[in-house]
Amino acid sequence: MRILFSEHEEYYRDLGLKNVPNISYVFNGSRFYKKNDCFLKRFDLFVCAFYTMPHNVMLTIKFKGINKPSVIVSDGIFDFSNALENPMLKKYNVIMYHPIVQDYLICVGSKEAAYFSNRVTSFNYLPTRVLSKTNMIPLPSKNKVLITTANTAYFNQIEFNALLVLISGVIDCLVELSVDFSLRIYDEVLLESINESFSGTLNNDISTSFESCLESYSNIVTTPSSIAITSMYHKRAVALLIYRDNPMFLQSGWLIPTRKVFESSLDSFLDLDAKRLDIQHNILKTYLSENGITELLFNLGGAVPSSDNDRSSHINISYFNMLNSKFNFNIEWLVRKVYLRFKNIQLLKKIRLKIK
Repeated sequence: MRILFSEHEEYYRDLGLKNVPNISYVFNGSRFYKKNDCFLKRFDLFVCAFYTMPHNVMLTIKFKGINKPSVIVSDGIFDFSNALENPMLKKYNVIMYHPIVQDYLICVGSKEAAYFSNRVTSFNYLPTRVLSKTNMIPLPSKNKVLITTANTAYFNQIEFNALLVLISGVIDCLVELSVDFSLRIYDEVLLESINESFSGTLNNDISTSFESCLESYSNIVTTPSSIAITSMYHKRAVALLIYRDNPMFLQSGWLIPTRKVFESSLDSFLDLDAKRLDIQHNILKTYLSENGITELLFNLGGAVPSSDNDRSSHINISYFNMLNSKFNFNIEWLVRKVYLRFKNIQLLKKIRLKIK
């Protein structure tokens, strides 16, 4: 079996893709979007991840034409706010995964897979990037709260202001009750605004990986993100910051819509209330899966493409985006090729110097 992946190898390895006997992988397949059917028939399956990339739509259509299946893979939790408000998606005039032109979707979460199954055959899995350590991380001897966010936690000024007020309220509450805490925030604008609110520099714990950082904390306050899944798996009390009106699949043992609500449930949160943790564990189960990406792709390799649904609008938009781009959409592949060539030249120069 031969599988063509549109994006680079490191991306899929980070999701958990493993080498399997009798299966060969070809990466950076987006560069083949102009290839004819004869070339593409060498592959049994087409896999892509970047929803807005027109190459992926074009290759999907070509694979349908030769009766070969296509798959789109999600690398993290599906978030309606991201799907609707992300400026990159708005730029291309699309909503994430609405519709899906590929035959199959591999996504994070069984509830999410059930939602998209109304549109396309869907499967859930958990990327290794979300849970790289399966051995349980022990709880620290003393309670300590970590306040963190997704890499992109807001998409406009209204969301930014709401998030800032909510995080500041949580910090106020913790300070007043002398609860030990730290931040883990990479967004410099948000971090600076938080520090300004407290006329100082709060500890920002960003020197290690998240799972290494987790060793020091018993309680996690976060915006909706894959971080919540990792934290729930390692039996931390997890509270989600709620500052938007969009629906959301992800839940946890505690929710924080206001400072007052957080204050009223703080004892339960800090005490790692057993009833809440049991609820949280059952929520976590909807994100755990026996099958990884490798197993799922292996099973789909001989599948038959699904019948078309109403995907014409997305196909038209993708072609429109390609035709109206001032760049050649193959530039990503070209830049990578030039960079690797330059890297090889530099390496050869070093070898020559050593020989001399």
